[in-house]
Amino acid sequence: MSHASQTFDYKRIYPLLKWIFSIVSIYFFVIQLSKMDNGNLTDIVLQFSKNPLIFSLVLILALVNWNAEAQKFKLLIRSEIRLTNIRAFFTILGGMAISNFTPARSGEYIGRGLLLKKLHPIKVVIATVTGNIAQVLMTYGIGLSCMVVMAFFGDYGSVWQEFNKVWMLVMVMVLICLLIFFIQPLLRWLKPRIPKKITKAFKLIKKYDRKLFARVVAIAFIRYTVFAFQFFLLLQLFSNFSLPVYTIALIPIAYVMQSVAPVPAISDIGVRVFVTTLLFGGLLSDNAILHAVTCLWFINLILPGLIGTLYLLSSTIRTR
Repeated sequence: MSHASQTFDYKRIYPLLKWIFSIVSIYFFVIQLSKMDNGNLTDIVLQFSKNPLIFSLVLILALVNWNAEAQKFKLLIRSEIRLTNIRAFFTILGGMAISNFTPARSGEYIGRGLLLKKLHPIKVVIATVTGNIAQVLMTYGIGLSCMVVMAFFGDYGSVWQEFNKVWMLVMVMVLICLLIFFIQPLLRWLKPRIPKKITKAFKLIKKYDRKLFARVVAIAFIRYTVFAFQFFLLLQLFSNFSLPVYTIALIPIAYVMQSVAPVPAISDIGVRVFVTTLLFGGLLSDNAILHAVTCLWFINLILPGLIGTLYLLSSTIRTR
């Protein structure tokens, strides 16, 4: 096959994939939104109308959260392509449009790859995975630390009986740290065993030095802190600000427990409600928990996913 025909096929299939994934994404969004209880939705809107400043702050935190992810990806892919802040931002949202209905958020790679079609897909995957590794280190590191603190200073023994995967998470953290430490020797071992085209893409990893990864981890920490505070703020809002301040340490524990459920992000609201009830059930009503989790789910998953879907479609129309 000639280079010209390869280019033709390449340009033809990407717009088609964008349309397919956008339609599937919209379908899943409609299904999930149709499942929302109108009574709960009315209560949420009423609460926000009483506290417009809190509502504004929650939205601002959402923007900071998305932008932090965009800056992380922009930094990791900088050696291959220079993205503007706006393009990096919408590329992230485009990835979320697909990742919301795929297990373990695997659609992120597809969405970002479709929007950066001039790059080798493996390079997009490498940059995304590296950013996700930094985020996982935050989730497990802070979450497990809070577990230890609450085990000594709180009465949560029954929760740990329900959650028997702590050691598995510790092992995952150890494996991630070992992978980061031995990544260069591992690449040298893999080089003669994989096709040359893939080997060229893997050269991107060699550009990730400790200084760069430290910056990525710092951004991941900012994103994690914002996300945790956003959830705590919503829990406070729907409990009339009755939660003790120390309970913010339960938020990282909730995130760790939620992370082990291999379900699509858009449909894991049931897992989120169950985990939050397990941790906060003695302090909050079921309605307060449901409202807070629903808001967090909508603002951080549904809303950016819808915007990302529109961006996927608009990018297809612009390139026709």
